[in-house]
This record gives sequence, C-alpha cells and structure tokens, in this order.
Amino acid sequence: MLAIVLLMACCSPGQAETPPSAPRAKKGVVNLAGWDMAVHGPLRLDGEWEYYPRQLLTPKDFQAGAPRSEAGLYVVPQPWNRSRSDNEAMGADTGFATLRLRLEPAPGLSRPALALFSLNAAYRLWIDGVPTAGSGTVGTDSATEIPAPAKQIVPFAGAGRPVDILLQVSNHHARDGGVVAPVWLGSQSTLAAWADRDMATAMFFIGAFCLMGLYHAVLYWFRPANSAPLYFSLYCFGWMGNYAASDSSGWALRLFFPNLTARFLDPLALSCFFITIPVGYAFFRSLYPLEFSRQLQWFCNLLCIVFVGVALCASGLTLNAVLPWHYLASSLLIVSCVRCLYRAWRRKRDEAGFLLAGFCVLGLIGLNDMLVDMHRLPSTPLLPVGMLVFSLSQAFALSHRYSQAFASEEKLATDLVDKNLRLETEMAERTRLEQRIVTVSEEERRRISLELHDGLCQGLTAARLRCDALSPGGSAAGADGEALGRLSGLLDTLVDQAYDLSRGLWPLEHDGVGVGPSFREMIRRQAESSAVPIEFHRELYCQACRRSHLAQLYRIAQEAVANALKHARAGRIVVSLACPAGQGTVLAVRDDGCGRCGAKASAGGLGLGLMAHRARLIGGELHIQDAPGGGTEVVCTAPCPDLAGGVGLPESRRPK
Repeated sequence: MLAIVLLMACCSPGQAETPPSAPRAKKGVVNLAGWDMAVHGPLRLDGEWEYYPRQLLTPKDFQAGAPRSEAGLYVVPQPWNRSRSDNEAMGADTGFATLRLRLEPAPGLSRPALALFSLNAAYRLWIDGVPTAGSGTVGTDSATEIPAPAKQIVPFAGAGRPVDILLQVSNHHARDGGVVAPVWLGSQSTLAAWADRDMATAMFFIGAFCLMGLYHAVLYWFRPANSAPLYFSLYCFGWMGNYAASDSSGWALRLFFPNLTARFLDPLALSCFFITIPVGYAFFRSLYPLEFSRQLQWFCNLLCIVFVGVALCASGLTLNAVLPWHYLASSLLIVSCVRCLYRAWRRKRDEAGFLLAGFCVLGLIGLNDMLVDMHRLPSTPLLPVGMLVFSLSQAFALSHRYSQAFASEEKLATDLVDKNLRLETEMAERTRLEQRIVTVSEEERRRISLELHDGLCQGLTAARLRCDALSPGGSAAGADGEALGRLSGLLDTLVDQAYDLSRGLWPLEHDGVGVGPSFREMIRRQAESSAVPIEFHRELYCQACRRSHLAQLYRIAQEAVANALKHARAGRIVVSLACPAGQGTVLAVRDDGCGRCGAKASAGGLGLGLMAHRARLIGGELHIQDAPGGGTEVVCTAPCPDLAGGVGLPESRRPK
C-alpha cells in the first residue's frame, strides 16, 4: 500500500494517465468540443503540432491564424530528433524551431492556464499573439543560446474565441530537443495544485534522503570501526543531490538557490549519480567482502572518475553522447550486485535478505528510469520511490541487526548475573571453609599448646626440681654435684623454651581474663627479646571480650610487631586495641622506623599477605600507610556484632 501511495504521489502532471476519449491534435489543431474540463480535468495537448524547423517565427509571421505553406508536423511529446509523422524524420537533436497549435473552440474556463515541462533547452511562448512566458534565451547556435529548462504554469485570458499557441524552442546543449514532456491545458487553480503537490512530494523525498544520510553519518560517528554506515550515508546524500538538481524534482534546489543555472545543475545532478555507483558498491563490499570483489570496486571507482570528469569539463552534448555507455555499465553492475547479494543470502549472511529485496526493487526501477531517460520505454521515472524502498530495507536490516545485538546483550547480561551469583556462592563457601580451616588450625594450636604446657613443660619442671633435690648442699659438692648443677641449668633453659613455644602456639591467657593479658604478654616478650620499647594501649568496653576474631587480631599484631622489629629498624613501637562507638574493633600498630620506602623487603615474604588474609576472614579491612612524622602504621578494622546491641558493654555504655 505504501509503494502504491508513493507511486501516485511522485507522478507529475506530465505523467498522469490520459482518458481514452481525450482529443488529440491533428495537423496543428485540437478540437476541444465535448471535453468538459470540470469533469475530466486538465487536457494533455498531445498530437501533431505545426513544426517549422530552423525558423524562429513570431505571431506577425502568420496571417489570420492560418498555417504557413512550409509547415511540417511534430508529434508531441517526444524529442524532435526521434519524432516521425507521415514517415518523415523531424530533424537532428540540436537546432531551433517554431511550434504552433490552435485550440478551438475556446476553452470553457474562466482562468485557463498552460503547464509546460521539460522543454530543452530554451523557449519563448506567445498566446494569441501576446508574449506570456519564456525560459533562458532562444538562440540559433550554442553561443547565442542560454539554456534554462524550467517548469512553468502560464495563465492567460479567456477571450471566448479560439486560442493560438506559438512556441519558439532551441536546443544546443541537451541530448534531446523539443517538447519532451506533455503540455497541459486546464484551470490555473488545478494546475497550481498539481505543481504544489509535485513540489511537496519532491521535498518529502529530499528530506527522507537527507534524514537517512544524517542518521547513518551519526552511526558512523559513534562507531567509526564500522564503515558501512558511512558509505550508506554518502549513498543517500548522492541520490539526494541528484534528485534535487534534476528535472524529476522540478529543480528543487532552486527553491534555496534561485540563481542556479542549467549549466551548473545538469553536471551536478549527473556527478551525484556517477558517485553513487562506487559508493553503493563500497557499501555492499563493507558488509559482504567475500561476495563482492575488490577488482569490481576498482572498476566502479574508475568509471566514476572518468564520467565525473566528463560532466565537469566537457560540453553538455558530449556528456549526453557518452551517457548511454554509463547506463550500460550501470545495468551490468546492477545485475552483478543482485547476483552477489543472492549468494550472500544463500550463505546466510546477516541481513542479506532485506538488502536483496530492497535492491531488487531499486535495480528494476533504475533500469526503468535509464530506459525512460533514453526514450526506449514508455514509462514514468520512479527512482525516488526505489531509493526510498531500498533505504527502508536498510533500516529494517539495521533494526534487525540492533535487535539481535540487544537480545545477545540481554542474554550475556543474564549469563553474567548467573555466573556472578555462582561466583558469590563459591566465594562465600570458600570463605566459610577458610574460616573453618583457620578455626581448626587455631584449635590444633591450642591443643598442642596445652599438651606442651601440661605435659612437656610440667615434666621438665619436675625433672628440674628432682635435680635440685638430688644436688648435695654446702661445699661438699663434688664432681657429681657440679654435673647435677649443669643439668639443672639446662633444664631451666628447656622449661623456658617450652613455655615460650606453648605461648607462641596459643595465647593461653584467652581462656582466663580476656584478651588484654595475652596482648601484654606477647608485647612483653617481644620487647625483652629485642630491647625495643613497646607500648600497649587498650580501650575495650566489654568486661571480658571473647570474640573469635580476636585471635586473628592477635596474629596480625604479632606479625606487624615482628615486621617493625625486623625491617623498619624501629626505636619505639605503639600497639593500641580499641572499640570506638559504632566502628567495631580497631587494632593499630605504629612504629617510628624508616617507613615503607626505606624498609627492606624480604625475598618470598608472606607476612603482609597473611595479615590481609586474616583481616578478610573476619570481615575486616587492613591498611598499611606511612605514619605522620615518619614510620609505618598498620591499622586493621573488624566489625563487632556485639557492639550493635550493646552486648558485653557496661550499663552506662549500652544503647537506650
């Protein structure tokens, strides 16, 4: 339905269907009797016009409206070099002539008018001896002629008597001369409405081509890696320029630039047409490089360069003489492109079916228009409709491509969500297992520590006491007493080492009065062994904190103090453990050493990684930073669920 509406809309008055009973001109006279223009509408003045080749006559050259003796007959509408009447050829394509037609009886209209289309290349019009219209300058050769083809509606006065129409025409620039489109007779309002309709249709097509070109140009702007939108944008702009500068649109470009002449518009229209050939092929090749050959692309480029050069540099007659050869090459390229698109469709290339259907329509219409332009087919030009259909097929292909991309994106997003959920589940399970492993490890440390404390340490202490009991007193000690003394000293050393090993495996003070003494004991031992003063500050509001995360904080503090002593060359270390309101438990270890930049990194050290791992296990965060004034500060913040509800807090500190 859309194609039918567009086809009806793009048909100009010169292309409307003539009623079967419409009168035709015979020997220079049209009999209007019996033709009611109020019922049938405007009349095409087709048929035999009086023809005076190589003569520029005026109304004064005719006596009482009678034809001259040398009058020939010219069948309108068609080029005078191809028209025949009574088997007599009507001249060459270039030249000048006078045409004459008599309308009788008088047209039954209050405001009659003539509509003139496609008169190549200049003309002057008289109606009843009065000069009424003209376009360009009629000349006897190319030097004196100024071509200016135009579409005009020429009103004239209805005098109630037969009307004589006299038309001077010259052509020294166009391919075909004479009246190549119908001349219409009708009311001025009807013909003006037709002209407005034709111009509106032309602007619709020009606007559609412009919007499609701009849309694809923006697509290329956002995705320059894909060159197909750029080529299609240039393709749309090329056809827009061709249509706006040609007589198919009534030279719509003159609406914006009224001073443009035919010597500029004709080469512009043809150059735009020549450029669309390689650009269109490049568009197909960017989509389907395996089906469209590079060699044929070079041929299209060369064809474009040659014919654009001819359009810009050669005369109009030369261009019109070689134009059929371009039409032949274009026809062969259309067939080749259809074959390549069919091959791409058979190979199930993306969107090849849409483009094949649209280009088949465009190709058939292109062949139709080329044959019409060469006057080999009695049809009507429909290229704007074909180009619009092809643009819509590209729009459908683009929509299909984007819909598939969106569907693929949605599927990928769904898969990503599922994978994220599985990954989160796996990570949660891994964290749970890691926490379980750490708990088991700490329990095993505790068990070994208790066995060392209650077994080995007690046995060594008993052995030392036994040695003390066996040692002789006073000065009577001999060699045996000296040996027992050395053995007792060795046992004292072993007892101390066993107790240190037991405390290192598990801070036994956890089991009693809370975490405070354990931290203090660890700090005391580190300070005694390193001779570096270490301070410990505690601000815990729980009476006896027994949270499981304190064991990990203990290990982090132990590793941080060891790193400060080993790598930072610290002179003073401060360890603090606090529970600020609403912030969980905060452990801070600060030294005044050389800082992170000056500290020596041990090869293969795992201390920092283990501290970060322990912090993650208890849901905390570990930060290592340079302390103000020098040194390094290790801060671990861990959540404490008991703080939220005030569990274990003194009465004065609990939330109300």
